[in-house]
Amino acid sequence: MAEISIVDGLDCFAEDFKDVSLHDVKITKAEFEACTFVSCDFSETFFLSCRFIECRFVNCNLSLLKLTDTKMSNVTFESCKMIGIDWTMCDYKSLLSVEPLRFIESILNDSNFFGLKLEDLVMKECRVKDVDFRNASLPRADFTASDFKGTLFENTNLEYANFTDAQNTYIDIRKNHLKKATFDRYEALFLLEIMELNLV
Repeated sequence: MAEISIVDGLDCFAEDFKDVSLHDVKITKAEFEACTFVSCDFSETFFLSCRFIECRFVNCNLSLLKLTDTKMSNVTFESCKMIGIDWTMCDYKSLLSVEPLRFIESILNDSNFFGLKLEDLVMKECRVKDVDFRNASLPRADFTASDFKGTLFENTNLEYANFTDAQNTYIDIRKNHLKKATFDRYEALFLLEIMELNLV
């Protein structure tokens, strides 16, 4: 594994970082491309004007991570703890193209995606409790087997989204865009119950 220190202005490609702790540290204008982070503690870390492209985080603690003006594209998070992150602070507009963000078997509770446009977003087998997806555009999202207890969907574009095996999908079909979205039969009945229909 690399012994490179993560500091302001760092520019690295295809490096591996393991067991790095940056708890409550501020990093400015660092760039990471095709890098892997394993078992790192970035809780309450402040990444300001940084860049993560084609990176992978595995078994990391990223809770309360701050990403002000930070670019993220084609980044994968596996088995990560990611509580209380405001994803709206990232800089998506200056990227020529935004490749999907992928969250696998991770905890994203109490996070904010309000108003974001994230095509092909992946959140598989995740805990996505009390998250704000209002006014977001998430076409073709893969939410397979995730738990959405207490999560907010309103005026959300969920066209072609996959909610197979998802739980607690409290989504008002009158206030969201669900064309061609996929749900299990039980969850589909739950969507109808929200409209106060009597199902027999």
